[in-house]
Amino acid sequence: MRSASTFFSSALARALARGRSRAPEPFTSRARAVRAVASVTMPPKRRATEDPPSRRARARASATKTASPQSPAKPPKTPSPIKPAKPAKRARAVPPVEDAVPRTPEDDDGLRFGDVDVARALASISAADATMAALIRTHGVLPRIASCQEARARATEPNRAFRSLARAIVFQQLNGAAAATIFGRVRSAVGAEDDETAMTPEAFARAKDEDLRACGLSARKLEYLRGLAARFSSGDDDDDDDGRRPALTDDALEAMSDEKTTATLLELKGIGEWSVHMFQMFYLNRPDVLPVKDFGVRQGMMIAYGLRDPPKEEKMREIAASWAPYKTLASMYMWAAADAAKASKGKKETPR
Repeated sequence: MRSASTFFSSALARALARGRSRAPEPFTSRARAVRAVASVTMPPKRRATEDPPSRRARARASATKTASPQSPAKPPKTPSPIKPAKPAKRARAVPPVEDAVPRTPEDDDGLRFGDVDVARALASISAADATMAALIRTHGVLPRIASCQEARARATEPNRAFRSLARAIVFQQLNGAAAATIFGRVRSAVGAEDDETAMTPEAFARAKDEDLRACGLSARKLEYLRGLAARFSSGDDDDDDDGRRPALTDDALEAMSDEKTTATLLELKGIGEWSVHMFQMFYLNRPDVLPVKDFGVRQGMMIAYGLRDPPKEEKMREIAASWAPYKTLASMYMWAAADAAKASKGKKETPR
């Protein structure tokens, strides 16, 4: 019978020859001995890949790399010459003054708007409203105000009221430049191209429908203008008292109060609140008219008073309460604010 040392040597030799193979008797003490000898003798099997570094190790490596004096700092980013930087957003504000030095109320001492002294009226508006005071300082006395005084000097010309209301009808719901072009064509069609005083109710009545439509008038506006000419030439039927109302005249409209003028003109087809306001402001030169339907006045209020949207009628009346009794003149400065905003964007101002 072999000794234990002989058996151990034989087992060791077999284990070394097989590598790390297991002994055939896994549950014997001899097999455990063989495995112990093999684990000491044979080198461990290398891993194909290293374990990924832990999160803490990565953080330490990143901190070391950042603190390294050898890693140069990134140069500051320079603007690209091909793709320019976006311009800063401009705050909404009252646009700058035109190059010409505006006239002051003192320069126009004696200028009147209807029966109102312009210098005194502008001083009153400025004292009541700081925003208006800034606008008046910026724009001075508006040329539009002086042109109204020049128009009043021609008050003796016949049919001025008819021409003014006809112009208001043509300008309704149209861009100012387009409306001015159409109105010029209408004057030519009735023979008043070179002499505006030749545009009378009778001349308009003689013009042919096809010629007037060719000027750019819609069928509805042509109907309104026909009715206006009839009302100024011979009056019309009045269903309320079974009679005929007398023809409208310049003198009759001049003598009416603001309320009576509004009621009389609103009876005419095609004459709405906006048209009445324009007539009262530019023909009659009434000083306390607020044209709440006018888009330009709403735009000017939004710009001058820093509103987010054009104000509604109630808000307009609230803002204009301090302008009384000179709302007409103050409204003209709302147009000036809107026109200046257009000019700053390269747009033309709206003819009125």
